[in-house]
Amino acid sequence: MEQRNILLAHIDDLAVKAVKTGCAASRFLSPAEAKSTATYLSKRRDVSIALDGGFEGAERVRVVLMNPDWGEYERTALFRVLKIDLPPQENIGHRDVLGAVMALGIERTTIGDIIESPLALICVPEMSAYITDNLTKIGRAHVKLSEMDLCELIGKTEDLLIKTDTVASPRLDAVLGSAFGLSRGKANELVAAGSVSLNHEVCQQPSKEVSEGAILSVRGLGRTKLLEIGGISKKGRLFIKVGLYKR
Repeated sequence: MEQRNILLAHIDDLAVKAVKTGCAASRFLSPAEAKSTATYLSKRRDVSIALDGGFEGAERVRVVLMNPDWGEYERTALFRVLKIDLPPQENIGHRDVLGAVMALGIERTTIGDIIESPLALICVPEMSAYITDNLTKIGRAHVKLSEMDLCELIGKTEDLLIKTDTVASPRLDAVLGSAFGLSRGKANELVAAGSVSLNHEVCQQPSKEVSEGAILSVRGLGRTKLLEIGGISKKGRLFIKVGLYKR
């Protein structure tokens, strides 16, 4: 709660700046922080907002606040894309890149999404030169970073492992158990422990109904999306399709 209050106080300061100067932007926020901030700002009329991560479909975004009388903002002023070139035999993924970047001692909020095809990361402009100069190795691989244009990025397609199953109902515990191969009891245990998030917010209601498109996250297990709720089986169970995010 304290962190949320600190974030919203900062957003208030940015709103004041936007009214005076035309535009202001937060650092990169997690999906839950972005959702909370957008809800908080929804009733304000002195600023308009955009959630932008540099490309369509970005998960980590900056909240851009604008004075409606001042026009639009320039994406190129808010984002830098650093392409990571590495030897072709190396197999490096999201976790490897994030770990190497964090080892440089910079804050997570200065980094947006890490894209795997092409391998690249998005950052705030003021950190671009520092990261480019200092990120020379990821694991044992020697790498070289260079800027690429935002327009070269396309919407990130979700890399999901598709699974179909039947459940008794679209309750959170049922969908969770189906997606991750858990017993109903274990699913309930995780929900009660606060280890499960529904659409980026912790949910401790196992009976909460899950809708198509919802994202479920389980600490230590990963994330899944409920892609489709289908018809009823002969045994009276509900067909569902889920997509597990590859880790």
